Amino acid sequence: MSFFKKFRIILDPKLNMANFWDKLAAVHGNRHIVLLDEPLNYSRVQGDAFGCEDILKFVNLIGNVLKKNKISRGDRVVIATGNRIELLLIAYACFKVGAIAVPLNYMLKGGEIKYIAENCGARFIVTDRDVFDTNIKTQEAISGVEKWIMVGNKEENLPGFISLDEEMDAVSDSLDPVRLHKDETVAIFYTSGTTGYPKGAMMTSHNLLTTQRITAAVLPLSGNDLGLSALPSAHLMGFAVALICFIIGARGYFMKYFHPIKILEAIQERKATVFVGVPAMYAMLLHANPNDSYDLSSIKLWASGADAMPVEHIRKFLGYGGIFFEAYGQVETSPITSIKISTKKITFKHGCVGFAVPPVRVQVWDEEGRKLPRGEPGELVVRGPNVTKGYWNDSAKNEEAFRGGWFHTGDMAYRGKYGLLYFVDRKKDVVKAGGYSVFSKEVEEEIRQHPKVDDVAVVGIPHPTKVEIVAAVCTLKKGESMTPEELISWCRENIAEYKAPKYVEIREEMPYGMTLKVLKRVLRDELADKVDVSTL
Repeated sequence: MSFFKKFRIILDPKLNMANFWDKLAAVHGNRHIVLLDEPLNYSRVQGDAFGCEDILKFVNLIGNVLKKNKISRGDRVVIATGNRIELLLIAYACFKVGAIAVPLNYMLKGGEIKYIAENCGARFIVTDRDVFDTNIKTQEAISGVEKWIMVGNKEENLPGFISLDEEMDAVSDSLDPVRLHKDETVAIFYTSGTTGYPKGAMMTSHNLLTTQRITAAVLPLSGNDLGLSALPSAHLMGFAVALICFIIGARGYFMKYFHPIKILEAIQERKATVFVGVPAMYAMLLHANPNDSYDLSSIKLWASGADAMPVEHIRKFLGYGGIFFEAYGQVETSPITSIKISTKKITFKHGCVGFAVPPVRVQVWDEEGRKLPRGEPGELVVRGPNVTKGYWNDSAKNEEAFRGGWFHTGDMAYRGKYGLLYFVDRKKDVVKAGGYSVFSKEVEEEIRQHPKVDDVAVVGIPHPTKVEIVAAVCTLKKGESMTPEELISWCRENIAEYKAPKYVEIREEMPYGMTLKVLKRVLRDELADKVDVSTL
């Protein structure tokens, strides 16, 4: 019966992001659905295992705290916390009161958080001690914020902050959801752009639920399964994985941080049936388990996204048992465009990203916007109810990204037999570093803020487990001197860790082409040949 319960959610025509937990509690009752590696310690919410009714009450408590503090329909609420379950549930509380959730990667530095908060006009920020003390540091750093809410036990609260824990003591755990229009923005997920500034992809309830419901329907999972993930919930992939898990009614074991040994131990000890990660995580698991000393036979579904998984890795994990599921897409497609499932008997050649998820439509266009025939590579364009309604407060980017009525992914792809889609290369200068997409021009713009830097080019160096390492090649302004170590240290202070260069080289001049553009291809080849990535 548990297998069919998920279809009561999937097929519910009235399901939306505001009434989501009300619907789940009605179907699943208080059967445990959320398991945590670190327990919660609020006066009214404690423990490390929670059922749907528990989560509904927690979401309602948070929602009533938001309402008490005059947060209402359309208000943008920046959620800048560590990778904790509260980030997800605060977002659901925002949906329930009609506010717009803006989840942020906890590794973003103060200046990056400031840009996003000011870009979306957020008057409310929810944070925790770790992120505030380490990255934001002072409330005065971000203008226009009326109220700061602090997550965690009330004893951790700072002066000038509203304590979520303390505020929950005085509110009800009942809350009626707002009525959401299908085109109403409920969240903004910021994605890096090639101009050096992040873009806020606006998501509707319909966007977030469309391909997640379909994916939940095709996966052979039920409430009897236990999934394990350490993905960042502020990233749309992590958010979507949790959403799919909730729709299915499966138990989800959420870990704050990825550590390969702890993941392997958790799979073995808890007999997990599902693991979700990015290719870099899978590579690290293989390196941490060279002799196959951990029992991974309980897994019946391995799942991956955010980057291409090497075929040899897929075959290795299929050897432990189960099937291998992959999803391809972008933040703007919220985030699934296509899916594929590999088994011991059925595998796909390198570059295949599977079939477009109905009702999503994909085409491959040339530079003039003409549809290309099967087998010919061009830019992948997407249309469907999963595609973002546009970028927040950025008409120029919207005009560029939605030319011809289709979303332009910036990825090069081609169509193969049977409608299969194949990814060819990245049109934009993206470095895939440890599961994150790092846009080189964004990092270049940030490094150029250093007073001694004249020019900079950011490229990726191939790495055996992290896919690529972010590297920067710089020239300095006349008369200036600086060591690579000094610039690396500056980057760590001013740029999020996942995109800060791990290798820096300072040169007298750059390799330029005829149009005076830096030849990044030359830099990539040179660095790949001479840099020992095992030391980085």
